[in-house]
Amino acid sequence: MVFILNWRDVQPKIAHLSAVHWGGFRDRERNDDPDERNRLQKLQGFARHALQGRKTSDHHKHENLEQVYYVLSGRGEVLFGEERYPVQDGDAIYLPPGVHHQMFNDMNQEWLEHHVISQQVEGNGGEFAIRNWRDVAPVGDGQGAVRWHQLGRVGEADIGFTRGFQSIDREAVQPSGKTIERCYDDLEQVYYILENSGVLIADGEEHPIQEGDMVHVPVGAKYTIANPHAEWLSYMIMAA
Repeated sequence: MVFILNWRDVQPKIAHLSAVHWGGFRDRERNDDPDERNRLQKLQGFARHALQGRKTSDHHKHENLEQVYYVLSGRGEVLFGEERYPVQDGDAIYLPPGVHHQMFNDMNQEWLEHHVISQQVEGNGGEFAIRNWRDVAPVGDGQGAVRWHQLGRVGEADIGFTRGFQSIDREAVQPSGKTIERCYDDLEQVYYILENSGVLIADGEEHPIQEGDMVHVPVGAKYTIANPHAEWLSYMIMAA
């Protein structure tokens, strides 16, 4: 059964020195408490961070844990190893396990908001990458959706450096359109609604979805996404 939670309904806390942290979905095998967010079977974790202007996060690393930061709004820099790289909204940033990294928003007044998506892997190391969806050629699903493959594996092609993740994508459904029906026997997915609203139809039930919703789609769920409105419906998809 799909599960939907808006990030605004989560109690925030402070993490990594200065970031406001809204905990999303977490690995149910590693969290024994009965929190309904502890439901991930293959993915490790999904959270939202916001770093205010003139602030930085702490300098840290994660052993045997790869991460993708997905920038939602603002501009800043990410330190990876010993070099700082500019980042902006729409960037998917791949952070290999075991390497120090840090987010910087110290030169700006506006908030820098991003998702933190985590996946357990064996061993450390890998190739750092940043890919903005605007730099990726779109592909259609044959019906009403357009997708941008930002990181991960698509068929036999490796488009972006990840090890435990299957893919990190952005997709949009045209006005009065819908996706093809989908069902994956080997993929767990988390959708995050970026812009506007629509309807997720899963296993015969309709679920309203809107900007800010985190949607857990378990392995084997059969679903489509419909957009009955006059504006495009946009979201990101994380799969493992």
